[in-house]
Amino acid sequence: MNTIVSTLIFECRGNRWKLPVAKSVTLLAAMLVSSALLSSAQTHVSGTLSTQNFSCPAGQYDVMVYFAMSSQARNNQFVHGHPNSIFTEVYPNMDFAKSGYWFWLKSPSAHGFDVKAFDSQYVYMRSTELNWTDNTSFKRFINDLPIAARCVTFGGRGPRIKVRDTRFQYYASCSPYKTKNIGTAVNDLDAPVLMDAGGNIGKLQTRVLHYQYDCDKNFGNCKDEEQFFLGNGYGLWQWKHYKNGKLRKTALMSDMQKGIAAQMLPCPESYK
Repeated sequence: MNTIVSTLIFECRGNRWKLPVAKSVTLLAAMLVSSALLSSAQTHVSGTLSTQNFSCPAGQYDVMVYFAMSSQARNNQFVHGHPNSIFTEVYPNMDFAKSGYWFWLKSPSAHGFDVKAFDSQYVYMRSTELNWTDNTSFKRFINDLPIAARCVTFGGRGPRIKVRDTRFQYYASCSPYKTKNIGTAVNDLDAPVLMDAGGNIGKLQTRVLHYQYDCDKNFGNCKDEEQFFLGNGYGLWQWKHYKNGKLRKTALMSDMQKGIAAQMLPCPESYK
């Protein structure tokens, strides 16, 4: 079976579509054309981001279908949850360009957020909120921190990624004021398995990203681990934070609802 076509069909089914192959491909082509037109109107936001369609080598596929909600869904929907929801904004607004970035906004007013980026090689962490009541305060890595390979073998796990340089800066009022690091980091992306997210999402193929940090110089004895549960076509639907092996925080976002974020991030320094 052609890897690219089968992946697209699988994602369509994940969005409750049941179409023949020919109709599925035709529909997807129309969606990509529409997304390209939308992205051209967003040049004030996307800057020099690549709008070239991206495809993985034969036998591999693009993990962005797990990391970010599909354009068909994110244009007018979000995942509601507790203690926060997730609104997904992707730049350029297409599935998916060769390079770009996206927001996981944790409230309609963009208070609480993660910014992640992608290119042809990796998916990266870029920045996250610092003070939830002030989205001009945040933490940003000096160098985007790679968390997963962009292309992985169909049905397989991603390669382990070890990162030595984890320096980041604290920002207030959009300006940096302090630099720190979180030791070394180790990142693993699990193979996809069928999980029940609950809510009105139900069962979907999910990959779990294990982001371990505050590790020693040999990438061992990691004190922190964040787990991101990433659903095909939906993006993040569950998050867990472990400290010294003990579960400290959780978030569950499993109800698709109509709506979009009312505000965007005020500081270009947090995402560009």
